[in-house]
Amino acid sequence: MKIAVLFYHSVYDDEIRAMLDRLECARYVEVPTAWAQDGSDRRFGTHIYPGTDSILTAFLEDRCAEALVEAVREFQRGKQKEHTHLAIVAADTFV
Repeated sequence: MKIAVLFYHSVYDDEIRAMLDRLECARYVEVPTAWAQDGSDRRFGTHIYPGTDSILTAFLEDRCAEALVEAVREFQRGKQKEHTHLAIVAADTFV
C-alpha cells in the first residue's frame, strides 16, 4: 500500500479527477483550496497573488501508484502544468 500526495493548481481540478477516474484505483481525499508558494510563484487567493492550489491524498495499491506516477508525468508535459508535484510514500499500516 502506498500514500500519494499530489499538489497542483486548482484550475486543473477537473482534469486531475478525470485522470484518477481513468486509473480506477484511487481512494482519495481532496483539499480543494490551499495557499501555495512554488519558487517565485505565489497563489494565496488574493488580488495580489491570485489562484490557489489543491492537495489530494490517495491510498493506492503498488500497481496503481506506478500508474499514477506515469499519469502525472504525462500531465506535467502540458502547458503551465510544471507546478504539479507528486510524492509517493509507503504506508506501513492501513486500516
